[in-house]
Amino acid sequence: MRILLISGSLPPMKCGVGDYAASLAKALSRREDTSVAVLTDEAAKPIPSDFDFEVFPVAEGWRVADAVRIAKVTRRWRPDLVHIQYPTQGYGNRYLPWLLPALFRIGNVPVVQTWHEFPWHRNLLNAIWSDAIIAVRPNYKANMPQWCRWLTWKKKFAFIPNASPIPAMRLTDKERVAIRSRFATPPNRLVVYFGFFYPPKRTELLFDIADPSLDRLVLVGVLDLKDEYNKLILNRINQAPWTGKATVTGFLPAEEVARILAAADAVVLPFRDGGGIWNTSIHAAVAQGTFVLTTAREQHGYDSSRNIYYARPDDVADMKHALEAHIGSRLPESAEDKLSEWEAIAQAHVSLYASVL
Repeated sequence: MRILLISGSLPPMKCGVGDYAASLAKALSRREDTSVAVLTDEAAKPIPSDFDFEVFPVAEGWRVADAVRIAKVTRRWRPDLVHIQYPTQGYGNRYLPWLLPALFRIGNVPVVQTWHEFPWHRNLLNAIWSDAIIAVRPNYKANMPQWCRWLTWKKKFAFIPNASPIPAMRLTDKERVAIRSRFATPPNRLVVYFGFFYPPKRTELLFDIADPSLDRLVLVGVLDLKDEYNKLILNRINQAPWTGKATVTGFLPAEEVARILAAADAVVLPFRDGGGIWNTSIHAAVAQGTFVLTTAREQHGYDSSRNIYYARPDDVADMKHALEAHIGSRLPESAEDKLSEWEAIAQAHVSLYASVL
C-alpha cells in the first residue's frame, strides 16, 4: 500500500512530532508491503541523507494557497491513504492543516490522523472527516469531552504507543569519561535536561532540584532569547549559586544528544502536567539506560524495570529525594531494542491502514 504522511515539521526542523514522523516513515519504508512518502514544509530542506523515503517539502508556511501544491503532489504520487500528524511546530496557527482531512475526503482519499496532544477545539472538522484516529497517549478517548466522543464514536480509534526517535547509545567507559569531561570534572555529577524550553516543561525547577555544590547541569536544547520564559532560564544559569555550573548546548544531531544522555548520571524532566509513554524525551532518555526523573499524575514512585522515577508534578522535595536516591543508577546493556520497537509500531499502523482500506 502507498501511504502519504503529512507532518508540519520534519528534521532538520526542531519538533518532537516531526522526529516521530521521520522515525515512523523510516520504519514503514523498511517493509516490503508499504511505500511511504512524507509531505512537509519547505523549511525541512535540506533533506537528511539518511532518509530512505521520498520527501515533498512543498508547503510554504501552510497557507491556504499551499492546498494547490499539496493537491498536485497527491495526484502525482497517488497514495492509497493519507496519514496526518497533529499538531506540529511547523503548522503554526494556520488553518489549512486542520482543513486537509475534508479536502482529501472530497478527493476520495481515505484519511488517518494521529493526535499527539489535546487540541479539542480544532479537532471538530478532523473528527468528522477522518476514517481513523491514532492516539499516542493511553486513555485518550476516555479523556475526550463528550461532544468529541460523540463525533468519533463510529471512527476506528487506536492507541499506538510512541518510541524514541533518538538511537540507543551504549558507551565504553572511555567514551563516557570523554563526554562528561566537556561539562563536568570529578566528583561532580552530570544532570541533563533534553527538550524545548516552555513553561509546561518546568525547566526552571532543575535549578531547585539539583545540588549546585555537587551537580553540573546540561540543558540540551536551544534558548530563544526573544521569549520571556527562555530569558528566565538564562537568568537562573547566570545567577548564583549556578554561575559557571550550567551549560546550554544549542541544537545537536540525534546521535550527539544520545551520547550526552547516555553519559549523564541523571536526566531530569519535571513536566508541569506529567509525562508518560507518549513523551519522546522520556523515551530518548530511557533508551540510554540512564536514570530518568520525571513527573506523572497517574503513577508515583520508582520503576526499576525502566530506571525511572515518577514524582508528583511540582513536588520539588519529592524530586530532590528521588534524585539523591537513584542518581547514577543505570540499566544493563540488554535494554530494549529500539529498532524492534519501531517495527512493532509500523506493524500496528499497517494493520490499521489495512482495516481502513
